[in-house]
Amino acid sequence: MLVDGFYDHCRKLLDAIEKDEAANLEKAAEMIATAVAGGHNFFIHDRGHCIGGELLARAGGAVFVRRLDIVVPDPTLQAPHTGSRKASRDKLSGDALVQRKRKFETEYVDYLLDINGLAKDDVLFLNSNSGFGFAATNVAAAAKRKGLKLIVMSSKQTSASVTPEGGDKKLAEYADILFDNHAPYGDAVFEIKGLDEKIWPASGMGAAFIAWPLILRTVEKLQEKGVNPSIFRSANIPGGPDQNAAVTKHYEDFGY
Repeated sequence: MLVDGFYDHCRKLLDAIEKDEAANLEKAAEMIATAVAGGHNFFIHDRGHCIGGELLARAGGAVFVRRLDIVVPDPTLQAPHTGSRKASRDKLSGDALVQRKRKFETEYVDYLLDINGLAKDDVLFLNSNSGFGFAATNVAAAAKRKGLKLIVMSSKQTSASVTPEGGDKKLAEYADILFDNHAPYGDAVFEIKGLDEKIWPASGMGAAFIAWPLILRTVEKLQEKGVNPSIFRSANIPGGPDQNAAVTKHYEDFGY
């Protein structure tokens, strides 16, 4: 059964991550704990592969985990629109349009990081399975320009085999620490007769297998540094909302 194959694959995936990523886990946890204990921030930016929602503001989650959301605004006017739009799009198309868009996105991300106070010695954990898209490499480049420490998680098989959009440095080249989520090239795993494509992307499971142990180890390292980090409680059990309001205020006051 396909389900049996799924569980077998997950066991092998977990074993591989536990073995191969242990050193990175220690280094990354120390990096994050040092930042948080020193009054700096820890952000995650997820390019659509699970951990953006998984780690944030949930029962048993660490309050010091902050999400960096970047949604580039779409300048397209809604219908009815002016009759000049088509002429403008015909004039600015192809490579010229792509370059104009990337220039805008670069400036926008730079401004977004500045206006939200992301600065030197903050830590950013950026998750992109392929590392292909300009959106990911643009964020990485902006973070490094501003002196942030950068942890990247990707599939080494996939990212090693693709040329990044825009032809600049690969995402992995920006990383201070690079995690391999152990997803195969192309991400999907199982072949099923009659389907044109494989099914089930492994990157989400790999990301969770890395991200949660990373948070657990960071909490341990913070306690070793004399910092007792705030943790969220389920909002659906007695005392949950009050606890979460209290720990949120504690984070705002003390940064952990």
